[in-house]
Amino acid sequence: MLGRLSPEAKETLARFMQPSTIIGLSILVGIVALGVIVPLASPYDPYATSEDVLRPPLSEGPAWPYILGTDSLGRDLFTRIFYAVSIDLAVALVTVGLAVSIGMVIGLVSGYFGGILDSVLMRIMDVLISIPGFMLAIAVAAALGASLFNAMLAVAVVTIPIYARLMRGVTLSVKEQLYVTAAKEAGLSSFRILFRHILPNAMAPLIVQSTIELGNAIIYIASLSFIGLGAQEPQPEWGLMLSTGRKYLREAWWYPTFPGLMIFLVVLAFNLIGDGLRDALDPRLRGTLKIRRSIVWQLLKSET
Repeated sequence: MLGRLSPEAKETLARFMQPSTIIGLSILVGIVALGVIVPLASPYDPYATSEDVLRPPLSEGPAWPYILGTDSLGRDLFTRIFYAVSIDLAVALVTVGLAVSIGMVIGLVSGYFGGILDSVLMRIMDVLISIPGFMLAIAVAAALGASLFNAMLAVAVVTIPIYARLMRGVTLSVKEQLYVTAAKEAGLSSFRILFRHILPNAMAPLIVQSTIELGNAIIYIASLSFIGLGAQEPQPEWGLMLSTGRKYLREAWWYPTFPGLMIFLVVLAFNLIGDGLRDALDPRLRGTLKIRRSIVWQLLKSET
C-alpha cells in the first residue's frame, strides 16, 4: 500500500509519524476504544440517581469490580468516565466544526474582497479577540442559560476569530498566485474561485489549528461545566465530575483525580497529533528539509 504512494506523500507521512505523534494517536485510539466498549459492556447505569443506587455514597475505592471507585451517589466512576468520552469528544468536534465553518467563510470573504468589508469583519473579530476567551465564554453561556448545548455555542463564539484571522492571512497570500489570477481572467465567479481554487490550497494550516483547538475546546467545555454553566446532573461529563469530586478530595481522592486525568490525556493527545500535522503539512519545513538534505549530499560528495 505504501509502495503506491508518491515520494512527496511518503515524505509527508514520515514527517507525521514521529514518536510523539504515535504516542498521541495511541492515547486517543485507546480512549475512544474504551469509550465505545465500556458503555456497551458495563452493567452499571451512568445516569443513575440516588434512588436507583443501593450502595452508600463514596463507599468503594478503586478496587474490583469498581476499578476507579464510586462517586458521591454510589455510581461506578469507570462507567461514567468512559461513557463521557463520546459526549465530550462529540461536543468538541461539533464546537470546532461550527467555529471552523463560520470563521473560514469570514476569513475567505474578508481576505478575497478586501476594502470596507474586510475592515468591518476584522474589526468585529478584533473586538472578540480583545476580550479574554474564558470570560467571553462565561458571558455568552450565562446569557444563553446553563446547558451543554449553550456551552458549545459559547466556545464556538470564542474561537471563531482564530479561524477567521488565520484564513484571511492565508487567503491574502493564495489569491496572489498565478492560477487565481488566471481564474479571474477566465471569468469564473467569485464563489467558484473562493471554494474551488483558494480554499483547497488554504486548508493545511486550518486543519492543524482545528486539531489543536479540539483540545482547547474540551478544556473550555469542561471549565464551563465545572462552574455550572455546561453539563448538568446526572449527565456524565468530565468537567462536571471534576467539579463535584473536588468537594470530596480528602476522603475520596479518586473522584476528582480520574476525570481530571482523562481531560489531561485527551488534550495531550490532540496537541501531539496537531504538532505532527504541522510538521507534515508545513511547506516551509518541507523546504528546510530539502535544503538540509542538499547540504548533506554536497558534504558527502566533497569528502569522497
